[in-house]
Amino acid sequence: MSSSGNFKWEYLLTELVYRRFSKPLAKFLARFNIHPNHITILAAIIGIVPAILIATGKFYEAVAVILVSQILDCTDGDLARLTGQVTRKGAYLDRVFDRFVDAALITGLVALNPAKFWLVGMAALFFSLSVSMTRAMAEAEGAVCKVGIGGRDTRLFIIMIGLLLGRIYETLILLAVLGFITTTHRIVHTLKQLK
Repeated sequence: MSSSGNFKWEYLLTELVYRRFSKPLAKFLARFNIHPNHITILAAIIGIVPAILIATGKFYEAVAVILVSQILDCTDGDLARLTGQVTRKGAYLDRVFDRFVDAALITGLVALNPAKFWLVGMAALFFSLSVSMTRAMAEAEGAVCKVGIGGRDTRLFIIMIGLLLGRIYETLILLAVLGFITTTHRIVHTLKQLK
């Protein structure tokens, strides 16, 4: 995530909403012997709950729980920095669990009407994961790959708005299209660096 001193538009929701709660929460938790990785695991568990709520048609409740999970997802990093417990293991767990949550949310959307949503849902899932994969693979080769309009903040925002409006099919289409555009952008951007 970007820090407040290095604000980036792709983390707009994180900076304007999540971190307003995660930073005070991290300061509170820092008083206790709580490891940031425990918060990471808790955030992932809570993050999967909305998939069940979505699948059962409880859209407003799902949005509320997504917000809670994302606040906790920021809290672990804030707590790690505040207590000097930033580790590669923590960063790894955070990235992996984020992918689990992303996949669960899209699965919950598809579960509402599998016969109608399965194809666009698979495209949304594939390209959402591809956005993260292309960045991870780029960084493994020493490239910098933080470009693209369809980052995680954007995708979660689209899911929440789609749930509030009850526009599930359109949400899946938008996730697939933005994921495709961002994946392509990141591939091209990385290849230019690796020449």
